[in-house]
Amino acid sequence: MEYFVYMTNDCNLKCEYCSVLLDCEKNNLPIKPAYSNGELIEFIKQTQMLTGDNEISIYFFGGEPSLEYDDIERLIDIAKKELSSFSLKFVLHTNGLRLDVLPDKILNELTLIMFSINYEKIPHHILHPSYFSTIIDNALSIKERRPIPIIARLTVTEKTSIFTELLQVSNFFDYVYWQIENCDTFNNATVFKNTYIYEVEKTFEYWLKYLEQGVMLKYIPFMAVLKFMFFHDRNDNEFSCGYSRGMIYIQTNGMCYACSDNVEGNVHYMGDIHKGVTLPHHKLTEFKCNKCPYRSLCMGRCGRMHVEFSIEHINDYCQMNQAMFKLFLNNKELLEQIIERNPTFKDELENWILEYTEFTP
Repeated sequence: MEYFVYMTNDCNLKCEYCSVLLDCEKNNLPIKPAYSNGELIEFIKQTQMLTGDNEISIYFFGGEPSLEYDDIERLIDIAKKELSSFSLKFVLHTNGLRLDVLPDKILNELTLIMFSINYEKIPHHILHPSYFSTIIDNALSIKERRPIPIIARLTVTEKTSIFTELLQVSNFFDYVYWQIENCDTFNNATVFKNTYIYEVEKTFEYWLKYLEQGVMLKYIPFMAVLKFMFFHDRNDNEFSCGYSRGMIYIQTNGMCYACSDNVEGNVHYMGDIHKGVTLPHHKLTEFKCNKCPYRSLCMGRCGRMHVEFSIEHINDYCQMNQAMFKLFLNNKELLEQIIERNPTFKDELENWILEYTEFTP
């Protein structure tokens, strides 16, 4: 199970597209956890018994969790002591602005760093000094201290360019994942879809040229499609991201959700750390995915999308991702030949790191 623990609802960035940052006063939420670490650990134990799962991943989440390093250290200490019978991993989900002061005690316990990048704050000129140079320098400094894997997460909005921005940052991170912004509506859906599809085509052409030379650029959405085409290893009737079955977001008041988006709407509420949770276990056959020919490649994309958005808006996301799937299917024979020439690609596609993303943008 994956436990996303809100260490704080505060943040040192105000990303325009953010669907996680909340008005705590309006929603009657404490800035920091109002429950004790002991209560959290007991909840995790009970949930693990309920699910029969031996693996635990604790995400330090927010808000911006790096604002609360002392609290993270304390949680790590008690988790290591009380959850020692489980396979335990710690993941830091951060915007990277305070990685330069990340304590060694935390860094040495982390399995992975999820690095969320706000492209709307990257200038087109004068990259130093700037937000861009700060996060890049911080990422590089972490790698010098410890060779921990770092995944860069990009949110694709109507104001961003996936092609240029992916090339801009990919050299500084081990893997790059991008996610199309989850929002109720697009300002201009037609323009956004056409632009995104065009840029994904150009990105795919670039990626494929490297692949033909025996080099797999670590673009997770492309790796995921390749994995599901040739090495499918899961139930294609479940959301591959773990929505409703494998991840719990724990707010500062102890309430638990299947998704971090739209906490105010209470749509994804599953229970709380004191009374326990009920995992909905949604199946893709409940949704539009039921008879979709791309289901085994897509794995539903996003549970929140299917639960909250209109069919028309869901179709916008489907069209963007189906265009990506078609690129792979149209090149299936070539891709199969490439994999046969490069048997190590199978290991790369089965790397555990890919499991820490949603796979489909």
